[in-house]
Amino acid sequence: MTVPDMFPVSSSQLAPAMAAPSTPTLATADGSTESVDPNRPMQFSLLYFSSNEAEFSERKYRLLLEGAKFADRHGFTAVWVPERHFHPFGGLYPNPSVLASALAMVTERIRLRAGSVVLPMHHPVRVVEEWAVVDNLSRGRVDLALAAGWNANDFVLAPTNYANRYGLLFSGLETVRLLWRGETVTLPGGLGHEVPVRVYPAPWQPELTTWITCSGGLERFIQAGEHGANVLTALLFQSVEELAEKIAAYREARARHGHDPADGHVTLMLHTFVGDDLEEVRRTVRGPFITYLESSVDLWQNASKPLADLTPAEREEVLAYAFERYFQTSALFGTPQTCAPFVARLQAVGVDEIASLIDFGIEADTTLDGLHALNLLRKHCQRTPLTGHEAAARTVVGASNDPSIRSDGAKSEHADQTAQRLTPAWGNEDGLSWIALAPPPVEQASNHGEPTAEAKPGQSQG
Repeated sequence: MTVPDMFPVSSSQLAPAMAAPSTPTLATADGSTESVDPNRPMQFSLLYFSSNEAEFSERKYRLLLEGAKFADRHGFTAVWVPERHFHPFGGLYPNPSVLASALAMVTERIRLRAGSVVLPMHHPVRVVEEWAVVDNLSRGRVDLALAAGWNANDFVLAPTNYANRYGLLFSGLETVRLLWRGETVTLPGGLGHEVPVRVYPAPWQPELTTWITCSGGLERFIQAGEHGANVLTALLFQSVEELAEKIAAYREARARHGHDPADGHVTLMLHTFVGDDLEEVRRTVRGPFITYLESSVDLWQNASKPLADLTPAEREEVLAYAFERYFQTSALFGTPQTCAPFVARLQAVGVDEIASLIDFGIEADTTLDGLHALNLLRKHCQRTPLTGHEAAARTVVGASNDPSIRSDGAKSEHADQTAQRLTPAWGNEDGLSWIALAPPPVEQASNHGEPTAEAKPGQSQG
């Protein structure tokens, strides 16, 4: 069996980048439809997920803290902090409420979001208690994404909950909401009888805004809509067209269950690095991202054929091509101008917010420096006026959209053949392991001007 045979994919997944997006519609409660406003500004946030604990001997949280402070100063919407366990890949983030408490002390306005709390591994009372503290520390800036979980090994924290994790996710969601509002719930106590429970301290906000993590399965999008929650998703197991269909189903489910479909908020995670020169971005991202792909293998290899089964040459080839296709089609890698059409396409299909995953192995100073160019992209997409310095920094660049074009511009025949066969080497319905060997492609355009980034954000110790 050849390497391409392991990863079949149809050539339709490699459609041209410039296909015109259609305007999505919303289903209303009476069965009629109305158009989504494609002109409402795309929101931009930062998302942390995958820092390798072993890469840091000290100042482990500098990138988290400095990135959050930059986002807070420059008009980003939120900072998303994950829950990860028992693996160096993402091992910096075992408890998002603890880290969000730290962020509450160094930021003023930005939303502090869990992305995500694996609710079936925790008692809803403890979740509300912890995040009520953060909500008070931050003066009402907490939002929560809740997930079912996917890695059975993580459930050493609650082993009996793994089999029923989806049911517990949505029953726990309702308990969390009730407790957050200050209502009393009845729960079994240590002596076997029911005990009335109300959480203290009372949260700053009277209502909690919630997301459901949906990695690609249509059912989870519909359930999120039925429960009136927002959606946090990614492009690993779905194309942009497939995502558009799921967003439509999500908003229709909201309408059927009495929730305003237009109020549903869809957040899309994208691996992100933006700079002022396309080829420099490619050189900066390539090595760390390939290492990042390899470092996540232990998290997904039990779900499908592992990289360990490949020869070293096959392994290198597959990872190199996976990076190239990911760079071209499935991430926010490039300049503000080469990324802008991709953002516009996502907005046209109903995405409300891009959560930029920035901690995938690029050196911290370089990552922080790149936030300036990301901010230029944000301003462009939100039609925010540029400062004089930003406007003066514009230049022009072009780039190919063909993932079979090597970084030196030459066409790789083998890569072109592989492009017709390569697809994710694993899958799970609602996983939090948002990295695959080669995720489904989405369209990204280029050939636009690009600005030059400013000086890097502050480097105070975190």
